[in-house]
Amino acid sequence: MVGTSDGPIRLRAGVEWRSVSGEVVALDLESSAYLAVNGTGSILWALVASGATPARLVDELLTRYDIGPEEARRDVDAFLDSLRSLSLVEEAG
Repeated sequence: MVGTSDGPIRLRAGVEWRSVSGEVVALDLESSAYLAVNGTGSILWALVASGATPARLVDELLTRYDIGPEEARRDVDAFLDSLRSLSLVEEAG
């Protein structure tokens, strides 16, 4: 895992996005990088956009899907690591 913050994680300034037909399309205005996220990722994206803790994201997956806590945490960690690797999020300690 790249980051280990338990505090809120949110999209950084300069990331614009829209939900279109169940898919999130995002543009990083600084790098002009385009990203599309569908399915579970679009659910997590909306929560991150409003500022959510990793625990909140895990809880959302547990509520929506028939998976265990370990799988939900792995999925959230992978999703957040992807956003971190693209420098799309900022974290509060």
